[in-house]
Amino acid sequence: MRILLVVYDNGSYISTFPQGLGYIAAVLRKAGHEIVIYNQDVHHYPDEHLTAYLDKNKFDMLGVGVIAGYYQYRKLLTLSQAINRSKNRPYYVLGGHGPAPEPGYFLRKTQADAAVIGEGEITIVELAKALEEKTPLTKVRGIAFREGDKVTINPRRPLIEDIDTIPFPAFDLFPME
Repeated sequence: MRILLVVYDNGSYISTFPQGLGYIAAVLRKAGHEIVIYNQDVHHYPDEHLTAYLDKNKFDMLGVGVIAGYYQYRKLLTLSQAINRSKNRPYYVLGGHGPAPEPGYFLRKTQADAAVIGEGEITIVELAKALEEKTPLTKVRGIAFREGDKVTINPRRPLIEDIDTIPFPAFDLFPME
């Protein structure tokens, strides 16, 4: 699968490395997927730029991770509008601490297709595999997903016991200037 991971603009001229997306990029790449990073935070692209980028480029899945906070929530809503306007809208996945407590609410507000609940390194790989192989999403632990207006929340996945089993973040995919 060709997967786009979006780093949202935090509204500051101080950028920090998006550690969570770095790990997600690493595990998806290790599973054989092509990963592209869209770093709005470093380049300060307007949301319309993301719509145009998606219109020009084809992706199978798109992921956005947000933490909790009013700014991040408002930013997620405008990013979601930009994503949903695209002619080539990919399967849209939310992650991070923001949507985890109330994934149904976030899925309805953003019109995203799925939300990863809890640690995402194993879950996102299983979700990508299920999408690729067209197997039922009800078998993927640690996600909530939307089918029309219906939201299904699957059982949570246990914590990763040995963090040494996951690769280091894919630093090389992110702009580091």
